[in-house]
Amino acid sequence: MDRRNFLRRSAAQAGALITASTALSSLVGCGGGGDAGTPIQPLPATFPGSSTPLPATPAASGAFKFPQSVASGDPKPDGAVLWARVVPTSADDVTSANGAGSYTVKLSISSAAGNAALLGTTTALTGTADASADVPVYEFYDHTLRHRISGLKPDTVYYYQFTAGSSSSRVGRFKTAPAADADIAALNFAFISCQDWSVNHWAGLDTLAAENIDFVVHLGDYIYEAVGADYQAGGVESAHAALALPNGTTLPTGGKYATTLADYRYLYKRYRTDRRLQNLHERFAFVAIWDDHEFSDDCWQDRETYDNGTFNAATGVGDNTAQTPRRLAANQAWFEAMPADISFTLDPGQGITGIRIYRDLKFGKLMHLVMTDQRLYRADHLIPEAAPSPLTGQAIGSIGARYMVPQATLQQVEAAKLQAGTTLPDPLALVSVLGGAQRQWWVQTMTTSTAQWKVWGNEVSLLRMGIDGNQIPAAPAAFKAKFVLNADQWDGFNAERKYLMGQLLAKGVKNVVAVTGDIHAFYAGVVMADYDAATPVPAMVDLVTAGVSSNSNFSYFYSAAAQPSFAALKPLVATSEFEAEAIAIQMLSAAIAMAAGVTDLGNTAAIQAAVQGAILAGKVPAAAFAPTVSLSRAIVNTFDETQNGAMGTLVAGLIASLAATGKSVAAMTLYGLVQQSLAAALGIPASLVPAAEIVKRLNPFANSATGAAPPVNNPWIRHVDSDAQGYAVVSLSKTELVCTFKKMARQIGGTAPATPVASTKTVRVAAGVTDVSVVPGP
Repeated sequence: MDRRNFLRRSAAQAGALITASTALSSLVGCGGGGDAGTPIQPLPATFPGSSTPLPATPAASGAFKFPQSVASGDPKPDGAVLWARVVPTSADDVTSANGAGSYTVKLSISSAAGNAALLGTTTALTGTADASADVPVYEFYDHTLRHRISGLKPDTVYYYQFTAGSSSSRVGRFKTAPAADADIAALNFAFISCQDWSVNHWAGLDTLAAENIDFVVHLGDYIYEAVGADYQAGGVESAHAALALPNGTTLPTGGKYATTLADYRYLYKRYRTDRRLQNLHERFAFVAIWDDHEFSDDCWQDRETYDNGTFNAATGVGDNTAQTPRRLAANQAWFEAMPADISFTLDPGQGITGIRIYRDLKFGKLMHLVMTDQRLYRADHLIPEAAPSPLTGQAIGSIGARYMVPQATLQQVEAAKLQAGTTLPDPLALVSVLGGAQRQWWVQTMTTSTAQWKVWGNEVSLLRMGIDGNQIPAAPAAFKAKFVLNADQWDGFNAERKYLMGQLLAKGVKNVVAVTGDIHAFYAGVVMADYDAATPVPAMVDLVTAGVSSNSNFSYFYSAAAQPSFAALKPLVATSEFEAEAIAIQMLSAAIAMAAGVTDLGNTAAIQAAVQGAILAGKVPAAAFAPTVSLSRAIVNTFDETQNGAMGTLVAGLIASLAATGKSVAAMTLYGLVQQSLAAALGIPASLVPAAEIVKRLNPFANSATGAAPPVNNPWIRHVDSDAQGYAVVSLSKTELVCTFKKMARQIGGTAPATPVASTKTVRVAAGVTDVSVVPGP
């Protein structure tokens, strides 16, 4: 049969009402949703999982519009899923067009190269059509369509366009995946996450749209369910007007969160009215997964964590508030908004798991992309937020349960839950991110993959991110311990991480790289099979992108460190000239006190007396203990150094600079005191003491005798930039994976930067080597 004779009737993909057609022949069952060759099923009598019958869909007539433009997703060798939202011209762009009815629109697809110039315009496609179909648009799904086209050629660029009545959509583009057995030499893709409408800017999306890539991996937080939340503080570009949820529920800290199907639909539709996001969707197919904010911040299953939930002291079991109708609404809105080849049903018997979004896609012999769902099946965080703190008796809260969590406590609780799990069908059920079925699928998929590169679309970082408070002399007793920075990540589910990494090592699986989002920072590092082993063994690599626009991880920790209760820890996160001088004054005071025989450095009165005595004796000037008000308060990020460097090096450098420039009497006096002490110990003139030896001893965390900085907290992390927005671009070949992190410039006064990319950093993973290196350069 001539390839231009097409199947024009639409049918349902099994497990979800994703209509489908094929360009191969008029025979039902030759193509459709899922893998190539999966049969196309007839349209069902009702919407899947409901008793609502499918209505008639007459051909659209009159004027229509596509207010969220078009999109494509999940490219396979024979096709992709195409998406649009189609409403009458008289309808509002965002408000649901209730009463507009259902109708059929026409889809046209062409590989003719001349259509490249039409991309993003409403001009009709030219050249020979490769496929066409009549696609139903249902009011039931808020007038969104998802259509799976199959029967196309592999590794080919196609252009597509919908026509409704007298109106046409913009022209979109997608590229089919290479054939499963294709021995391709290269593949390029970008990965992004965390695109909060309400903060910073989206100028980077235009830059991303101009990249030389084949598709985009979106790792979640496509929307943010909250409007006006405390974590959304800060400026936002003027192009993004304030959001207004149709319903919404008030947050404990102010603002509102999406609660109803109307709320979640509103967010997707409003986000998708941004022309830059539309432009990106028009140009590239997306492979998307969700994270937490598509439902609720730091969620698990159908639980929210806005409050601390409950805790049963008798059983030691905590819980968060279940919001099942809200979870179901979030599921449906994601299904409606995303061009994803997934299964979805409204069947009440399946509850919140009526949607399955974890899946895998193959790109020739070069890459196997494995996308996981790390929210719908995960267990509760190990430590309940409502559990009483051993220090105060009050509820622990998020800081202590999910953030800055004592590592020993995590290990104790995890051990207890693992013991309890021995009586369950899934021993890891109480400490799992993936859940039993998805975990088994992941292991099977990863360990049997024949692709050279196994890339894991992973929402939350696999890297151990910790701080050893024992290395901080001024830390209060409560902080003299090892801490995990973020237990909402895999650090909070260490047993399952160890199991997965153990499977990779046991089966000899190489070239596994995770692409990750969530944490609003750039990271590159090695995932160890067991971070607590005497000699950790590398199992895979994790590459983490900063958020497109969301406030940075650094900004959150800076806000916490600015609280009085964390004052002693603030130098681990940030400092300034003014604060570095304050540290110099503390160090100088301590040195004088110790020289005077004071052994208890917690005795403030004794220290003050020793300092006063030294001043009266003319040993030090009084000005050395007075703050210099003219010093800069500009923030210097020390958080990156704390996570992957010699803690205190930046503070030492600042103190040395203040001394060298004569800006601070305190810094000059401390510098001189250290210099004289070293000269005496070495028996040489002070002028001959190496400056490097002096600077080492200006580090407030260093060994006072040797000047040695404390051990690096996370030696497996090769790169970190915690104060960033941006995206990442991956170039794959048979010999290496190269990832470039692209950091955005700041918006100023509501104006997005004309040149969005402020800087780049490139990292490299060599084939067959379980490590990642930073490529020299800016």
